[in-house]
Amino acid sequence: MGLFDIFKSKKTISATPENELERHLIEGMPNSSAQKEFYQKLLWNNLYLLTMDQHGVEVDDQNPENVTIRTATFEGGQIPIFTSINRIFDKGIIKKGKANYIGIRGQDLFDRLRGATFVLNPYSESWKELKSDQIEDLLNGSIFDKIDAYAAEKKHLDSFNQLFEEACNRQEGLIYLDGLSLKKSTPAETLALEKSILDFQKCLEIIPDHWQSMFMMAKALQRLERHVESLEQLEAAFNIELENHLIPMEASTEAMHLKQLDKALFYSSESMKRNPNDSALMGNHAMNLLIAHSDMEALTTIENALKLEPNDHINKNIASIIQEVIAGKRERPTFEESVT
Repeated sequence: MGLFDIFKSKKTISATPENELERHLIEGMPNSSAQKEFYQKLLWNNLYLLTMDQHGVEVDDQNPENVTIRTATFEGGQIPIFTSINRIFDKGIIKKGKANYIGIRGQDLFDRLRGATFVLNPYSESWKELKSDQIEDLLNGSIFDKIDAYAAEKKHLDSFNQLFEEACNRQEGLIYLDGLSLKKSTPAETLALEKSILDFQKCLEIIPDHWQSMFMMAKALQRLERHVESLEQLEAAFNIELENHLIPMEASTEAMHLKQLDKALFYSSESMKRNPNDSALMGNHAMNLLIAHSDMEALTTIENALKLEPNDHINKNIASIIQEVIAGKRERPTFEESVT
């Protein structure tokens, strides 16, 4: 369990909290102020630990070093500690009257047992593992700086996610994520797409390598027929995200718009490498090859695609066009003709 894992979900138990430390542990800590208060009280409050001999001892805050502690440990080496005496007996795992324990202020306990890993309230529904590095951060005070940094980063990401979601919502119904729309946009649609582009640009100012923003911006630019800018965004995304096959597929389309056949063939080939058994990608590459005068390679590619999906009517049509071009029965299609 990590430093902030306990803050991600709220747990409840039937027992009434016996102190503020217990309350924070049970109710969860939704913000940095509550998290800081939890760790402060973890230092200041008395904690109870099982021992091999002492029973019911409260260690003097002024002279904790005068008490020898022989702690009980779990098989994994963790030391069980408790926020109150009653938490020792949760679920009846340890019977009352059968346990030796002492109480000692958290800071004194952690200072004396440096390097140990603790489990806070291990028999309760709400418990927390405290690893040795967390304890060290708590003792030297850096844990509070880390909480602030985590809160600032979370706020930063929440703002980014809201902006990205709003940008995507502006595009709803206006783009196709896995294809090309040839329909001209209306003035209202153009305005919505341009606003989405501005929002995605803001997203990239926050997280410069966010390839999803690049891809979605490219789709808006594509719909607005701003193909040079669209290809630039797709190429940037391609160099960041190395597995998504839609990025090179769309980059191939934009390169064809710009009559950059070598680049189009490179990207349609890369899309197949990223998703080798996609017959649609193979059909797209075959048509690019045909337009680029690589007829026999186009024929081989489309035949392989039809082996995967024999009844694909789009690829059957592409195969027919390739065969007719090779046989001299029709003119070689242009890119514009191939997408109409």
